[in-house]
Amino acid sequence: MEIRKTLKLKLIPLTKRDKAEVVKLFKEYRVLVKDALQIIMASDARSRKRTHDLCYRVLREKYPHIHNKFVEEAYKRALAMYKSYRRLLRRWERGKLRGKPSQPTVNELRVVDLHIDTFRIEQNGHIYVFRVSRGSGQSIRFIMLMYNYALNQLWGARIGNSKLLFDGGEIYLLLTIVKDVETRLARNKFYIDVNEDSVAALLIDFDRGFATLFSIRYNVSRIRISYRNIRRGIQKKVDDPYVRNRLLAKYGAEERNKVEDRLKKTVHTLGEVAENFDANLVREGLRDLRNNGRRKRKSKNKKLNYRLETFPYSKFSTYLDTELVERKLTVEEVDARGTSITCPICRYSDKRNRVDRETFRCGKCGFTLNAHYVACLNLFSRHNDGMVAISGGRIMLITHEAGQVVPVYEASYDPTKNEWVLRGKPVLIISKITQTTKITQLMSTGNHILSLFSDLETRS
Repeated sequence: MEIRKTLKLKLIPLTKRDKAEVVKLFKEYRVLVKDALQIIMASDARSRKRTHDLCYRVLREKYPHIHNKFVEEAYKRALAMYKSYRRLLRRWERGKLRGKPSQPTVNELRVVDLHIDTFRIEQNGHIYVFRVSRGSGQSIRFIMLMYNYALNQLWGARIGNSKLLFDGGEIYLLLTIVKDVETRLARNKFYIDVNEDSVAALLIDFDRGFATLFSIRYNVSRIRISYRNIRRGIQKKVDDPYVRNRLLAKYGAEERNKVEDRLKKTVHTLGEVAENFDANLVREGLRDLRNNGRRKRKSKNKKLNYRLETFPYSKFSTYLDTELVERKLTVEEVDARGTSITCPICRYSDKRNRVDRETFRCGKCGFTLNAHYVACLNLFSRHNDGMVAISGGRIMLITHEAGQVVPVYEASYDPTKNEWVLRGKPVLIISKITQTTKITQLMSTGNHILSLFSDLETRS
């Protein structure tokens, strides 16, 4: 399986000439994109072929000294900008946007797209030199600051089209790497249900004959609401448009970084659990979850609508897939529609089964459980791994593998006491498995699950 990652590496121009040349390249690339954008908008070009026919020869004749690959990348970016503008325009015409979108410009462009043919990386001892060809036999050289993580990621990877980023006077390389990873079919299974504040999980160990329900909290919605209030305050109190825009940009970047940090830590935790228990992942079709549910989620609660609309389901699923594939485990998708309102025992589906945000109570058979755990049990059934049953008041999983019966143990949930501290800040809350009489068998057959969560909670 092929996975793509982007490494952000700082570049330092080798000489004063190189520094002047990279600034000149950035300005010329902006002009290229601007000219291509004017041609595309005037002709209403929407396909790559038509854009190439309209732009390539015109731009090559106008800028003969620039490498031809910069011309190609410039009109590709201009086409992407125009398509994005058209999408926003259609939303405005349907009444889904308050104001008419402005036409695309290159004023905010801070990158130069690099085709793989325009650059190369050279190693001289412990020094890495990044060389970019401008065209006409000229090149720009940088010292590339490499760190251990990047070196490990580059090992055995292919390099793809990348970008130069100009940020606050500094120059960075956004290096795209491609890896081919052979995944394997693990013995155990790991099912997760993603929500705006937490991930609920069902871990099944077929060898030891037990299953465990637990959850990881990351509180992304709290971050979203907090920064939303900050932005509203700035818009009401700050009259100077320049100061207002700078403050909005500052706090917007802070919000994105915090959300990104928590998502990545959560994904890393899930990857550790899957690898420790040798379990393949089964998850919801998260890319479809947001698009299919937009109309259904609309309610009178504006804060709820805002949180659901801004949760990055697609980004989370991409991070999760990459994490698991890097650990050579497979990821499978299951249709997520109705998983939190369908009874896993009698299969009765009704919106009224979802009593509140956390509680599920079947209107037909009376089965009661945390709604997120119910979604995990339904993912197990929908994946055709078996069926869910009740025996002696306990949830049992009847698997298709030789009719094996697996008892399910629910972890206690106390978010006020069980905090996982990372980098000195309470970031994630993991429900801990308690030592009660209900899990005597779990203690004797799967002590490693207790030690795993103990290690996760004490890490700092």
